[in-house]
Amino acid sequence: MDNTRKFTGKADVYQKFRPGYPEELYEYLCKNCLPYGGAAADVGAGTGKFAEGLIKRGIRTYCVEPNEDMARILKENFAGASCFEHISSAAEDIALPNASVDLVTAAQAFHWFDKKAFYTCCKRILKSGGVVALIWNMRERNEAEQELYKLDMKYCPHNFKGRSGGIFNGDLSDIREFFPHGYKELHFENGVFSYTSEQFLGRRLSSSYALKEGDKGYAEYLAALKAHFEKYALFGKYSENIKTVLYLGEI
Repeated sequence: MDNTRKFTGKADVYQKFRPGYPEELYEYLCKNCLPYGGAAADVGAGTGKFAEGLIKRGIRTYCVEPNEDMARILKENFAGASCFEHISSAAEDIALPNASVDLVTAAQAFHWFDKKAFYTCCKRILKSGGVVALIWNMRERNEAEQELYKLDMKYCPHNFKGRSGGIFNGDLSDIREFFPHGYKELHFENGVFSYTSEQFLGRRLSSSYALKEGDKGYAEYLAALKAHFEKYALFGKYSENIKTVLYLGEI
């Protein structure tokens, strides 16, 4: 499947159940990458989970999102924001002028891109001295997460290729290749997120690889997720400790 279509039908659960990003991350990016305001392109913006922190700070933000379902909610979320603009382009061919932005961001999205084409596009749209920020929310790799990983492998074998394109498992080869002149790796605490049963299922079903209602094996997958929740929940809540990882560099 075309990667731009993987989240079709998932926009509502994505918006409702995906975690946001820590204030400390935005403060760092604004201080070090956008000290005089400037403009940012958030690529693979989805429903605007990451872009929100830039937009509310008044940063001119071009949200690049080609998926119509995700863009529907994205535009609803920021309809009244004068510093927001939606661009329906793929990551590899962004409809922005040359040297037009100071910062390119990709949150939970870089692993979907054609890396070489995205690199070339970033180089074109970035101003001199501009930087790229690749960002992921990462769950703690505890017993519950390891069991959940195996569950996804079992029930979603055709779609599940690991968390975040291998970044979750420590494979940074794509990061090193993308930043040939080096990069910074920074970690930010994003807190402990506690989910009710409904929230836990919503979060799991918001993943690109998760089966949708009507898919073969969906009922069994849902039952396995419910059993996992019951096994690891305490007092009706399933908790995940999340940190946000930033890879930042010039290209």
